[in-house]
Amino acid sequence: MLTESSQSLLLIINPTAGKLRAKTSIYDILGPLCAAGYRVTVYTTAARGEATEITRKFGAEFDRILCVGGDGTLNEVVDGLLTGGISRPLGYIPAGSTNDFAATLGLVGDLSASVRAYLTGRPRALDIGCFNHHRHFSYIASFGAFTSSSYTAPQTAKNAIGHLAYVLEGIKDLPSLQPVELSAETDDGRKFEGSFIFGAVSNSTSIGGMVKLDASLVDLSDGEFELLLIRMPKTIAELNRILIALTSRDYASAAEITLTRTRALTVKTAAPLSWSLDGEFAEGGCVTEISAIPRAIQLIV
Repeated sequence: MLTESSQSLLLIINPTAGKLRAKTSIYDILGPLCAAGYRVTVYTTAARGEATEITRKFGAEFDRILCVGGDGTLNEVVDGLLTGGISRPLGYIPAGSTNDFAATLGLVGDLSASVRAYLTGRPRALDIGCFNHHRHFSYIASFGAFTSSSYTAPQTAKNAIGHLAYVLEGIKDLPSLQPVELSAETDDGRKFEGSFIFGAVSNSTSIGGMVKLDASLVDLSDGEFELLLIRMPKTIAELNRILIALTSRDYASAAEITLTRTRALTVKTAAPLSWSLDGEFAEGGCVTEISAIPRAIQLIV
């Protein structure tokens, strides 16, 4: 029931997200919100980056912000909050095809359950990543063999066979892997050099729907991110060892895998390096600087 003291809510919806296959889904979301007494204003996005602009321009006019879509939609809204200097409680209803970060937060479920969870949830402080001092990511910045599919895979392929199957389909043999020659250094002076097929700075228990980290390893508000680096295998046996280690989550069993923590990372390459930020493309250049912003947002969970 609406009253003079009802809170205003900006609802940002990505209508092309994987689970929003019918317009009725929007009414399934709106109904409980209105019944709970929120004054809801709805914006639907039509292009990449639009959620960032909507949040930056209008977010400060509302008491709360709620976004519906995939991890990429959440990424855009978070970026809009931080670049716009806006501090508002943020809600997230996952409706994408993989929803990696939502799985970490325990938000994966049907839309009705997600709305109920939002209405009964409380703010939780979360670290956010800063990419080259001007762009942000919610849970992962990655490069390499398992990365480009996150922003090049057709939505139909993601929905039909799952992200993991789509990624592995591209790894037929050793020559198909394209390593990245780089030098990486953490904020405390640790260095990693050589050829790598994958790298990620993450704040999540699920990476690309493929790499899973034990929940005991991941603290979403400790000011540190997990750093995962996978060296280029020299033989088929090494490649198989890497894949077994990833699927079994026994990362120490493969010498080619480095898993550690860091507050900041600088990556240098001879040629510009392409990255994926929460599944969206980003050009890192020849020098990429990544850092954690401690407890940067309040997410309702």
